[in-house]
Amino acid sequence: MIRKGYIRVLYILIALSLAISIMYVSSSYESAFAKKDKDDEDKKEKDKDQLVVNAQINLNNVDMKNTKFIRVTAFINGEDFKQDIPISSIDKSKKKVDVELKTDVENDIVKAGTPDEFFVCAYQVGDVLKDYKSMTKFDCNEGDLLSTSKPTEIELFKSGSQVYAKSQAVYAAHLNSNVNDPNSDKVKIKILAPLADKKGTEKLVIGAMIKGQIQSEVIEDVQAELDKSKSNTVQRTFTFDRKTDIGLIQVGDRYHACVSGDDLRPPEGTECEKRVIKQFDKANSLPAR
Repeated sequence: MIRKGYIRVLYILIALSLAISIMYVSSSYESAFAKKDKDDEDKKEKDKDQLVVNAQINLNNVDMKNTKFIRVTAFINGEDFKQDIPISSIDKSKKKVDVELKTDVENDIVKAGTPDEFFVCAYQVGDVLKDYKSMTKFDCNEGDLLSTSKPTEIELFKSGSQVYAKSQAVYAAHLNSNVNDPNSDKVKIKILAPLADKKGTEKLVIGAMIKGQIQSEVIEDVQAELDKSKSNTVQRTFTFDRKTDIGLIQVGDRYHACVSGDDLRPPEGTECEKRVIKQFDKANSLPAR
């Protein structure tokens, strides 16, 4: 026979076990919610310090059948971007795809402000081997930052864009000339940053982009370079391989350059310019401010 006292103790132990389990579950839920709240707060705090450019690619003017991926390159607030978007990842029912480009509002070179300049380019990459020597269809757009707390939007492949048509016309005009030397394997781009109006500039970053390839360099001591050169201009020459992973760089291909530094303002902390490749035997020059 089971004693009543034993049963009473058993009930008490079961009740205590249930109470402890409930307390543990409750504590776990509270910890999970607390962690989620902290993560949300951290994300909001981080997002406050993020500069966002939203590149909107118009899919109506993209060859969705023959394009394998879209390469997006950009230079924003002293930072360079390079991103490939597979066509297979794009919702074909949409009329556009948004590419969110994020960077810090402030870095050790420059703090973003309006109307700082930036550029974004996009290339439609298909059968690279088949189309290697042709001019890859692309579009580029320059813009000014409209805000540092809200996204700045910029469009690519919009109806009426003449960027590709102008490059193609230059390419066609030089197609049979000796400038378009098939033996040329390098492309040099010389970027100039005249600082006669900003002689006190201490630090800069210079970036250049051609055919979906981007290079940049930080000049840590601008004053030392100005003293050494005895001029008011800082310059950098970037050498690109003409053979890229998305095709051969051709005469007519458009290139962009930007110079960033807090000491450049006013008017802008980042200034950008563009031109098209004209030659392979010597550097293609571009004053970027």
